[in-house]
Amino acid sequence: MDPIKAKVIFEISTLCLIGIIIGLFVFWLYRIKPKKNALYRNRYFPENKKEIIDPVIKIDLFDLMIVITIILFFYANVALLYFETNNIGPSESSKAKVELSLNETLLSVGIFLIVGAVIFSLASVSRGRQPRQVFGLRKRSPSYVFKMGALGMIAVYGSVFIGSVISNILLSTGEPKKEDLQEIVQTLLTNDELSLKIAIIISAVVVAPLVEEIIFRGYIYPVLKRFTHPAFSCVMTSLLFAVIHTNVESLISLFFLAIVLTVFYEKTKSIWVPILMHSIFNGVNTFFILKFSDAI
Repeated sequence: MDPIKAKVIFEISTLCLIGIIIGLFVFWLYRIKPKKNALYRNRYFPENKKEIIDPVIKIDLFDLMIVITIILFFYANVALLYFETNNIGPSESSKAKVELSLNETLLSVGIFLIVGAVIFSLASVSRGRQPRQVFGLRKRSPSYVFKMGALGMIAVYGSVFIGSVISNILLSTGEPKKEDLQEIVQTLLTNDELSLKIAIIISAVVVAPLVEEIIFRGYIYPVLKRFTHPAFSCVMTSLLFAVIHTNVESLISLFFLAIVLTVFYEKTKSIWVPILMHSIFNGVNTFFILKFSDAI
C-alpha cells in the first residue's frame, strides 16, 4: 500500500477510536446527571424502560469491554499496516507483493472465523445467553428477509454511487488503477488458479458477510448504542467498518454502505437482512470483477 494512503487510513482509524472513547465518556456524563436528563435516559437506556430493550438480553459493562477489545484489535491491525508500510518506504511499497496465495487466503479466512467464534462465545455461549438474543439472529420468514433485502439493495447501490462520486471529487483519482485495489481484488484479476478463486468467492460471499455483520451490526452497534445514542453508534460503527478494509478509494462508499446496513438492521430487528444485503453486494462485485477483468 502507498504510504500516504496508509497514513490516511491510520489517521482516520485513530480519530474513530478517539471519537468512540470521547463519546462514551460524554454520554456517561450526560447520563449521570439528575432529573434534568430523565427523559433522555428513559428513551435510550434500557434499564429505565424495560419494553424498549433490544436485543432482548441486558447489555452490560462486560459487553462494552468486549467491544472495546474488538475495536482495539482492529485498530492494532491498521496501525501495524501503517508502520510496516512506512518502514519499507514508498519505492519498495509499490513493488511489494500484492497477490494472495491459496494458503494465505485460507489462513486469512481461518483467522477471521476464529476471531468471530471467540467473540460469539464470549458474548453469548460462555455467559449462558441465547445467540439469537445477543446478535439479532431472530427468526424471520424467508419471504420477509428477501423482500427487505431486495428493498435494501436499492438503498445500498444508491448510497455507494453517491460515495463513489464524493470519493472521485475529493481524491481526484480518475480511472481506477490496479495498484489501488485491495489485495483480494488484485488476486482475482491476475491469478488464474481455480481453487484460489473459489476460496476467495466463498470468503467474499459467505464468510465475510456472515462474520462481519454479526460482529459489527449484531454486536458492536447495539452495545455502543446501549451506552451512547443510536445515531452516534451507527456513525462510529460504520466508520470503523470502512477503515478496517484499508482502502482509501472505497472508504466513503463503504461508510455509506455500512450506514445503510445498520439502518436496515435497526428497521427489521434481524441481522439476517443485512447479511443477505452484504452477501449480494459482494457477490455482484465479484461477478463483475471476474466478468470484466480486462476492462479494469
